[in-house]
Amino acid sequence: MACGLADPDPGGRRTPARPASPVRSLLETGQIVTFYSYKGGVGRSFALANTAVLLARWGYRVLCVDWDLEAPGLSYFFDLHPDSSPRAGLLEMVEEARDTSVGPSLALKYRTAVRLPDEVRLDLIAAGRQDATYISRLQEVDWEKLYTDHDFGDTLEAWRAEWMKNYDIVLVDSRTGITDSGGICTSQVPDVLVFAFTANQQNVDGVLDIVDRAMKARDGLPYDRPRLLTVPLLSRFDAQPEYSKGETWRRTLAEQMEPRLRDWAPRGSTAAELLQRVTIPYFPVWSFGESLPALTESHRNSEQVTYSIASLAALLARRLEDAGLLIENRDSYVDSARQAARRTYEADLFVSYSGTTAKLARQFLALLHENGVTTRPHRADGPEDMFWSPERRQQLMDECRHFAMLVDGHSSSEQEQDLGYFLRRSVSGVTPRLTLPVVTSSEAFENLPHIARSLQAFNLEHGTLALAARAVAAQLRKDPDEEFGAPRRTAEHRFDVFLSYAHADRDWALALAENLQRLGVSVWVDQWNRVPGEEWTSRLQDALANSEVLVSVVTPHWTRSQWAVEEFLEARQRQRVIPVVLDEPHPPQFVVEQPYVDFGGARSPMTYVREVEHLARLVLGLPADRPLPRRASFVLPDSLLY
Repeated sequence: MACGLADPDPGGRRTPARPASPVRSLLETGQIVTFYSYKGGVGRSFALANTAVLLARWGYRVLCVDWDLEAPGLSYFFDLHPDSSPRAGLLEMVEEARDTSVGPSLALKYRTAVRLPDEVRLDLIAAGRQDATYISRLQEVDWEKLYTDHDFGDTLEAWRAEWMKNYDIVLVDSRTGITDSGGICTSQVPDVLVFAFTANQQNVDGVLDIVDRAMKARDGLPYDRPRLLTVPLLSRFDAQPEYSKGETWRRTLAEQMEPRLRDWAPRGSTAAELLQRVTIPYFPVWSFGESLPALTESHRNSEQVTYSIASLAALLARRLEDAGLLIENRDSYVDSARQAARRTYEADLFVSYSGTTAKLARQFLALLHENGVTTRPHRADGPEDMFWSPERRQQLMDECRHFAMLVDGHSSSEQEQDLGYFLRRSVSGVTPRLTLPVVTSSEAFENLPHIARSLQAFNLEHGTLALAARAVAAQLRKDPDEEFGAPRRTAEHRFDVFLSYAHADRDWALALAENLQRLGVSVWVDQWNRVPGEEWTSRLQDALANSEVLVSVVTPHWTRSQWAVEEFLEARQRQRVIPVVLDEPHPPQFVVEQPYVDFGGARSPMTYVREVEHLARLVLGLPADRPLPRRASFVLPDSLLY
């Protein structure tokens, strides 16, 4: 059992897939990242500990787990900053899961708080209680029996769910080499696998072999999981004394690591460019002891090791997305990750208004306060023409979670500046931040900045200022009885989507239907609603009439189906239709003249997920800054797995 979970059923039978556990995928707040190395001495734990410190200092909720049970050491990095000494840890969790029935409830039982300077905190689950019995107790752990006899797989799923519920990022320090516990860390546990190695062939060959094993084991898991994403981390690399030899190694390593970067590398980038951004240089000063340079060094100084660690931390915080910016403008990429961290806010809402709406704004602010909304105004107290400086307005916006702009006629230049600043600051944030325009007329709505016209607005022609304040307050507390304006299915429609597809595309279409359901979109699909003996034609017509939107999966098979095409042409006369174009290089004109979603470029899990989210928003009428009704792990179609 070289990789721990390569055969989840020791009897040789493939375990049937269980329903999705209540875990959260990369789409959600929490993600789990395992740091692995084939050999010791490559700086794996150093990289993890300092990445954790940076993320915690930026405002992320961080949990570190020391899964290197045979050679525990992660806690040494935090010995100078304990809130209390670890009384127990992962080993005790495993023992209790084996010996009792309370395993799923143990996820956070033995976490220890680590207090860093400036009131920064992260949490640690140590390897275990380091007493005279530790080694003998560890030797009694039989990982295979834990899975076969004690349902440890389900217990671990429960732990994952609890970790991701309570933390933005969970960093797991894995055992080196080929071990059962290391296999668990690299296949079942993570969303992202960071594998550290140095520039020698035994390191490279060994770590790539383990990564391949982990990905195969991942595919055999009886749990819903997106494809495992991998990040090669070239560590302790010192090319300065031997520049030409160093460059030769860079080129060779880039070629070997390219397959492991392919799933998230931006189009047009090279493996060499990305590998350079995830390389930690060798600094002799940090090779002594267990050090945390991330506490003292600047993340902007390229002559210090924290510069490289910050690039890795930002990449993980951004969930490997938009890596093109990391290549083109590393400082901006790191800054965006720092700004995206979860944070607390001093007020609920910043209200931006102009001189012409000052009186209306004062009434609006009073009504918001009556509805329990704390605010910061756009303008200073005083004469009508006195505004806060741009710097002061930006400071106030940073103190507020959400943004509202009150517009009569045209928005002012200051309001447009406010809107642009707020959107830039909130676009990649972990904490959702809403932008809520309130306009006095339809004409005022048409005169909003272009990007604001794509948002949901409250029009005072359709309601009073008091009603607008209640709607804003309800939106901030996500009260379903007080919608701010998002069109959902009407009372006469029982489904959001009727899904049309050709039989040859059934598997892809059913995966799409399942993912839409998981995002909160109700879907009618024939495979889920067949009733033996029922008159099928009238059943289809009734289902289509009771659906808000027809979504058609347009492929060459669909285009050749006379039934599917006629269904599409008839439906568009009476309801919304959204074509989903897949593997159809020349879709019919009647398809492309509709707003459609193109899955042709969705060749990786992340691009596929983004397109499904885009489709869900089109169906529900949600702008980009509104959260979808639900989040969940995704089912990937087979075309993305092979």
